[in-house]
Amino acid sequence: MLNSMVVKLTRPVHSRLRASRSLMAAEIMRPSPSMSLLDIGGSPGFGGEFDSLRALFARVVVANLDPKTNVGPVAPNVSLAVADGCDLPYADQSFDWVFSNAVLEHVGDRRKQEQFTREMRRVARIGYFLSTPNRAFFLDPHTYLPFYHLLPEGMQRAAVHLSVGHMRSWQPLHLVSARQLREMLPAAQVHSVGPMGLNLIAYSSPTP
Repeated sequence: MLNSMVVKLTRPVHSRLRASRSLMAAEIMRPSPSMSLLDIGGSPGFGGEFDSLRALFARVVVANLDPKTNVGPVAPNVSLAVADGCDLPYADQSFDWVFSNAVLEHVGDRRKQEQFTREMRRVARIGYFLSTPNRAFFLDPHTYLPFYHLLPEGMQRAAVHLSVGHMRSWQPLHLVSARQLREMLPAAQVHSVGPMGLNLIAYSSPTP
């Protein structure tokens, strides 16, 4: 009962944060109606917070490794694909822009994260925008448990049943710091955003 109440209370906060990142991405990308966008690890849903961003592009591909995620209605300019963000089936510079929200921490260890960011850069013709939870923030955004993401695996498995977030069973998480993100994306601008630096964003775009 308490868990469901917390989820109901925090869901609007998550929606507002996702909507704010969508707005940030649009301001950085400044897309024209002829451009294309690849959303790595996204989904058709999320309450529509990213629909306003996707609507600015002529063609959008939402690629997710889990085919069960690719359900729900999509806009006419959006298509769904099953693809691994660490090994994308697209040629170099296939998309004008690449977007990824809250995916990097789920792809695996540092080696997999480097593959993911490398693929993101490879298929982007103009630039990219990536958002991921900040390792330095005290609260884990998946479970809403303080410092959960810093615990060793055994302690995470024991603590995850206390979760009041959307993650209720153990999954591997590898949150990164701003320094680690800069190491993986040396050409990007990296900033902490949200309440008390809850999230990190990294983006690369042409100089105005």
